Amino acid sequence: MKNQFWNHFDRKYVKVALYALGTVLLGLAILLLCYESTGFWVRLGKILGAIATPLIYGLVLTYLLMPLTNFLDKKLSKGKSQGAIATGSRSLAVALTLLSLFLVFVLAFVAIYVTFSKQLSNINVKSLENIYAQLQSQYSSFINEIMNYLNKQGMSTSGLVSYLQASVGKVTSFLSDFFFGLIFAIYFLYDGHRIAGYWKKNFVALFSPKLVKGVKVFLADADSAFSGYIRGQIIDAFIVGVLVSLAMLIAKVPYGLLIGMVTGVGNLIPYFGPILGYGMVILSCLLNQNWTALIAGMIILLVIQGIDGNLINPKLLSNAIHIHPLYVIACVIAGGAMGGFVGMLIAVPLGALLKTEFERLVAYKEKCLLRIQVAAIEEDTKS
Repeated sequence: MKNQFWNHFDRKYVKVALYALGTVLLGLAILLLCYESTGFWVRLGKILGAIATPLIYGLVLTYLLMPLTNFLDKKLSKGKSQGAIATGSRSLAVALTLLSLFLVFVLAFVAIYVTFSKQLSNINVKSLENIYAQLQSQYSSFINEIMNYLNKQGMSTSGLVSYLQASVGKVTSFLSDFFFGLIFAIYFLYDGHRIAGYWKKNFVALFSPKLVKGVKVFLADADSAFSGYIRGQIIDAFIVGVLVSLAMLIAKVPYGLLIGMVTGVGNLIPYFGPILGYGMVILSCLLNQNWTALIAGMIILLVIQGIDGNLINPKLLSNAIHIHPLYVIACVIAGGAMGGFVGMLIAVPLGALLKTEFERLVAYKEKCLLRIQVAAIEEDTKS
């Protein structure tokens, strides 16, 4: 009787149905578990997020500092890749790289401090009072409207205090994440090749050769886009910062050194450096009522940005990215909307990477279409 009952069913489809039913029940159980343990998953997400942020900082620092570390390691080890000499040279190379990074921060801080200490005393207090009085008389109604709007929105003095406290908390959190990111970077710089080799071996063992090849091509494209662009932009920012600082100091523009540094940092983002530079020149000369320096500063920025845009920047980035200026602007706007300053920094190389992958996809589809056409022609000739 039992055999007659089972004979009415195809055992293959019964097995498939049982597998499907088991999958559905398992999915429902997982959903129920997630629903009942929301607090656990929220805490787990916070923990992973707390780890991910400094880890990302560490990876970015490693990516930027690895070329210098490898260069120093190669010079110190003198071609020896194993043994105590190789280990010692790697440690020394990492230490020298971190020392270089520390010196850059110290020099930047000293430059800012010297600039402020020398030039703050030169500000004409009377002119400041006159400018403030003019602004107050011209824009007092506008300021009152803003304050009324903020009061309507519930942003009282206590709200502003809370906002300032939250801002201080964000700065503290950033410094903490950066510190742990630096620790991650030290380990990655020292032992990164072993870590990369370990995961590469596991990836090759677990996945198909086709997928491994595709990932290798993608990573090579990403490295080409990001390394070429970011390192090129850093060199370009340094050159522009030095040129603007020297020219501003020679022309005796107020806060010339600071203007040069800010313009150089702003140059990391396309079209952003000149805006910062012009704005700071206008502000500094307005505070000091130095109209000759204002004209000189504007001419200096115009000339240096022209040289940078037509000679220095294209030379540094000629092998990194080949994208239209309109596409660059669109990438910067999108990056700023999604990720703020960091988003604007990585928007252009990310856009270049997407363009490269899109072109690879189009080339692959064209190749497949050509094969189909060739096969069809061969079939026609045979028939």
